[in-house]
Amino acid sequence: MNNKYFRLIQLVVTILAFYYLFNFFVNDINLNELNISFSIDNLAVIILFFFSNVFHSLGWSRLFSKEEGFDSRETYLFGMKSHIGKYSFVKFGNFFIRLSQDYEQISKKRFLTKAAAEQIVLIIFGLTFGLFQTSLIDNGIIKIFTILIINLFIIYLFNSLIVNKKLIEVEFSTLWYYLGVTVIQFSSLLYFFYFLGVNEYIYFAAIYLFSSAISILISIIPAGLGVKESIFIFTISSVVNKSNMLSLLIELRILLIIADLLSYIYSTYLLKKKN
Repeated sequence: MNNKYFRLIQLVVTILAFYYLFNFFVNDINLNELNISFSIDNLAVIILFFFSNVFHSLGWSRLFSKEEGFDSRETYLFGMKSHIGKYSFVKFGNFFIRLSQDYEQISKKRFLTKAAAEQIVLIIFGLTFGLFQTSLIDNGIIKIFTILIINLFIIYLFNSLIVNKKLIEVEFSTLWYYLGVTVIQFSSLLYFFYFLGVNEYIYFAAIYLFSSAISILISIIPAGLGVKESIFIFTISSVVNKSNMLSLLIELRILLIIADLLSYIYSTYLLKKKN
């Protein structure tokens, strides 16, 4: 996966993605209408996103420290450090950055199998929020409750069909960390859209999470190119003015990057302090 042909494909796809977004800005967006502002509420959003990274990294740590004998604290810190890696060319779950933790302790096949399982679970949890795109249920609270029930059922199925049959060496309790990641991310987005006075804030938070899940599938493209934002805008384009929403999305992206950067600094400091 590190050979020159794969890197060439990455470069081509990245250039195409950048070209698409450039045309989108030039043809569909009036940059003079962009209005980006920051307030104390943004600090709360950053903190929530940071704790989302914490739960994600704790899940990653449990995934490897229990079955593979990795140091749980060190694995957690490498998980925190890896969040900034999604903005690089190698976005595939940041697996290559995570491999920096004594990857020779485990076979690459087993490592990538577990890492892929982690991403698949997170994607499925996120995709369930696509229920907000349907008109089967009108009430937003009932939709959230229904999504929670669906995700609990997914955990039950994963445990019955995967964990109990030992297809992948993973503890059942690890799945709860990943559900926690999804819940905190959704809460962060709710808080962000609500305090900016956005109508239908529950809907927009759900669709952003849904778009994020889809964007993970396009793992060859760096996250910084705005794939999730493009999917989000395409999904809600008939509901809201693109320029108004784009301002919010740029602001949200900045908050996400700050949270990931803080996770990286926090983990790097503790790892160096240990050494």
